[in-house]
Amino acid sequence: MQAGNRTGADHWKDRSAAWTATAAEGQSTDDGFNRMIIEHAAIAPGDSVLDIGSGTGDPAISIGLALKGSGGVVACDLTPDMLVHTRGRAGNVGLNVIDYAAADMMALPFADDSFDCVTCRFGLMFPADRIAAAREALRVLRPGGRVAYVVWGPYEENPPFFVLRRAIADAVGEAEGPPSQRHSLGQPGQLLRILDAAGFSNTEERELRYRRPVDDLDDYVGRGLRRGYPDLLDRLDEAARAAMMEKLRGAFEPYRDGGTVFMPNYARLGLGWKEGTLG
Repeated sequence: MQAGNRTGADHWKDRSAAWTATAAEGQSTDDGFNRMIIEHAAIAPGDSVLDIGSGTGDPAISIGLALKGSGGVVACDLTPDMLVHTRGRAGNVGLNVIDYAAADMMALPFADDSFDCVTCRFGLMFPADRIAAAREALRVLRPGGRVAYVVWGPYEENPPFFVLRRAIADAVGEAEGPPSQRHSLGQPGQLLRILDAAGFSNTEERELRYRRPVDDLDDYVGRGLRRGYPDLLDRLDEAARAAMMEKLRGAFEPYRDGGTVFMPNYARLGLGWKEGTLG
């Protein structure tokens, strides 16, 4: 069961409707990795931040709130429709420190030495040339600036993905298929090699893990289905959808603890610095 490995502009444009329909309307409902990025990258009021692959606003919205009105963040994404939703979210939480740019991460429309920090949450897995993308981040950083990339860890260590895929495959009688490109940078050391090849200094890689509490399991599963499996939903009738949802609820029961489902999440964080001193 494969949600798809197409990762160009057309792929993200096709998926934008489902993502915007299921995204938060204000502050993120799942802020765990966003807060980790802010902490590990030492983002503080006064910083100028470029967030690449912002999608519908994560972590750009959380970064904007952390700046407390001082500094600024540019939300950059390949898909303009995603950024429309980000702009709406920013308005809903009263943010006025966010600008927007629709651009490819391998060809950023910014001058050299423009930002104190570049962030990218779950985006570096997808460009055709990851080292070229990292070099662009290095180019737009000011001397002494830093980059923070977060990528998903291995598929087998991320139940939010494999539980859903395996349960769906079982429900519709199809093969699970290989892991998606989402997990293609999950092995330790892969991020570090990219950052080193791109020319960053003082590079390091860290492990990020947390358990996300799921208060509404049906909503959680429904969002995953709408984002990753819209074609499947379209071809199932109401009875088949209900039967599949029943199987999916059962698949998540092993992660229930004290009445709440907790989903383990595992990502890798890559940090690197541009040589020089911030002015």
